[in-house]
Amino acid sequence: MEVFDHIVSDIEAKMGAEKLDFEPTFYNATVKWNKHLIKESSFYFGLTYSLPKIVLEKAKKVFKKWYFFSLLLYFIPYILLDNVNIIFSENEIKELNVFLQTLTVCTLIAFFCLLIVKFKEKNKTTYSFILKTLSWNFIIGFFVLFLNYFNKEGDLQKYPISFLSIFIFTTYSYFYFYKKHLEAVKKHKTSEG
Repeated sequence: MEVFDHIVSDIEAKMGAEKLDFEPTFYNATVKWNKHLIKESSFYFGLTYSLPKIVLEKAKKVFKKWYFFSLLLYFIPYILLDNVNIIFSENEIKELNVFLQTLTVCTLIAFFCLLIVKFKEKNKTTYSFILKTLSWNFIIGFFVLFLNYFNKEGDLQKYPISFLSIFIFTTYSYFYFYKKHLEAVKKHKTSEG
C-alpha cells in the first residue's frame, strides 16, 4: 500500500508540474521505481522471505532494534543462570514451575489469538510483512510448553528460561507491530477518502 501510494503521488506530481500525459509519466515512473522494486531478503527476517527493496529497507529500519533486543533477552537469562547459583526449596520449585508453565500457556494463547486476528486482515503493509516473519515464533511457544524449567537437582534451567523470555517478547512484538499495521491501514484509507 505504501509503495503504491508513493508511485501514484510521483505520477500525479509529475503530471501536474510538467503538464505531461499519463502514459509517458507512467513509463518514466516505472523506470525510476524499478530499482526499488527488485526483491531482496535479509537475515533479520530470514532469507526465505523476500520483498521489494524499498519495503525491505523500511522493514529493516523499523525491526532492527527489536531483533537485537530479542537476542539480548535470550542471552541475558542464559548468561545469568550460567553464572549465578540460586538455590530453591522444593516448595519454591513447585510454585515457580506452575507459574512459569501458566505464563507459557497464557502467552501461547495470546499469540494464537493474535495470529487468528491477523490472518483475517488482508491489507499488506511493511508491518504485515514483519508480522508474517514473526508468526513462526508460535513454534517456539509450543517448544517451550514441553520444556522442564528445573533439572533433577532443582536448578533453574537456562535454555527454557531463555526461550520463554524470547517468546514473551515476540508475543509483545507481534502485538506492537499489529497495532502499527492497523494504524498504517487506517492512514491509507483516510488518505484515499
